[in-house]
Amino acid sequence: MASAAHTTRRVTITPLDEKVAVLEDVPRESQYALKFVGAAIANMASSAICNPTDIVKVRQQLRRQTPGAQGNAFWSVGVEMARKEGIMSLMGGLSASMVREVVYSGIRMGTYEYFKDKLHAMSKGALSREGLLLKIGAASIAATIGSALANPADLVKVRMQAYYPDGSPYRNMRHAFASIYQEGATLATSKGASTLAGGLGALYRGVEATTIRGIVLSATQICSYDQIKQSLKKRGMMQEGVPLHLVASAFAGLFCSITSNPVDVVKVRLMNDKKHEYKGTFDCVRQIMVKEGVFGFYKGFGMCWARLGTHTILTFLIFERIRYLFGIEAM
Repeated sequence: MASAAHTTRRVTITPLDEKVAVLEDVPRESQYALKFVGAAIANMASSAICNPTDIVKVRQQLRRQTPGAQGNAFWSVGVEMARKEGIMSLMGGLSASMVREVVYSGIRMGTYEYFKDKLHAMSKGALSREGLLLKIGAASIAATIGSALANPADLVKVRMQAYYPDGSPYRNMRHAFASIYQEGATLATSKGASTLAGGLGALYRGVEATTIRGIVLSATQICSYDQIKQSLKKRGMMQEGVPLHLVASAFAGLFCSITSNPVDVVKVRLMNDKKHEYKGTFDCVRQIMVKEGVFGFYKGFGMCWARLGTHTILTFLIFERIRYLFGIEAM
């Protein structure tokens, strides 16, 4: 009789229950490592798919004509690129983008729950797991670290995606890294400064804007996804699964596009500022405001939403699936 009962329980166990059971046998440190790997893979896959929209967005943000001008419409920029530079130009900067995602997104998304756990423990429960304050704090810390470390790869990606009338000066990603480092080292030498500091300074140009963007994007993207999922499940409106992941990620993609686009415009301008027209982040903000107006900060928004919205949906769908395959509970 006992044997029959035991058999019945085994038959009614669902695959998700089995995964949760496996989770209990996985050390917490290993779970964090797997989350980092899953986040990196998910973001790399999404970025590869969305690269054409990303490069069009960068080209739009680097243009300085009146916002809304027909020549700056995303379809015009995309068609012009395909016609003049070839269809493969839409995949420009892909190698640098992959490196960036491993560092930037692997850290900002892969360590989000690690910092949630740590902050919750440090506060001794004062910061509720259901509260936004804990989520925003965790996302901000993870994004700050990821953005700062990934700035060189991010800068190289922007440089490789920019338009050059006489053709790109970079043969590949390694050449781009070396060229940008050498530019900074040469400039530093002419001023009597350290070549190492000059080279690293060139690779870290725009790091303030990069970090601010990373914090803003992560705080809205990751936290809104987490909060929306939690609210929908708590109210019994949806259960854990692909439909819930799709709805939550769609809203998260819209929110983070709205909040991050202005900072993204500043970041792209600074990273591509070879002539040093801007004295820094705040000077760049001032010049855009004076010369292009408030809407200058929303150049490329349509493509930003198309790119970041799609990227967000794909990333969370893939990330949740990878977690399931790794035997890790849903985010």
